[in-house]
Amino acid sequence: MRDFGYSRRARDVNEAQAEVHAAFRELVNRNDHGDPRTRRWLDAIEAFRTACARVYPDPLRQVDLGAKRASQIDTADMLDFLEADPVFYRSGYMKEKLLTELKRRKLNQHEVARLQAIIVNVVQKPGYRREFIRYCRAAVSVDDRRFRSELEALERSVNPDVGQRANWVLAALGGKWLDLKKAARGYERHGDKYSQTPKPRVQ
Repeated sequence: MRDFGYSRRARDVNEAQAEVHAAFRELVNRNDHGDPRTRRWLDAIEAFRTACARVYPDPLRQVDLGAKRASQIDTADMLDFLEADPVFYRSGYMKEKLLTELKRRKLNQHEVARLQAIIVNVVQKPGYRREFIRYCRAAVSVDDRRFRSELEALERSVNPDVGQRANWVLAALGGKWLDLKKAARGYERHGDKYSQTPKPRVQ
């Protein structure tokens, strides 16, 4: 993976976003530019925009701006971003776009191995992400026996969340899309966060 400094750039976005929220809580009149609290809020917004503009390398920034489609950028740029897996404002939307495009591509052996490793890594990370179903869909395009064996081992994990995520990917590999969609509805969205509601694994 080429090091673009995603973790640092994502941290800058998250810190800038936190400052926007903190400044807004102190805001009295957003139209009073003479008030230091208003100035702080406006400066925070500008800093946030600057951090967002720097968070992507140029190819992905073009996708984020709508100047290019995901189909127009290199596979390596997509895999670099997914491997780094930065989490920041709207990063889930970018991951969805990239995963949807990767599913359509004919990947070479090295790219297949990279995407498999990315999916296995995401399965083991805490929390449910809005883009996880796209990981399940992308998994279908890189399915093989070794990949399934890794997921089957994770499905037996003592961590029930890891086991469930592995189960969902295996359900996708088995073509159980209706059952998978039902299981996914066991999560409720609150803003950018999802909270879990009791739901069985896909059988």
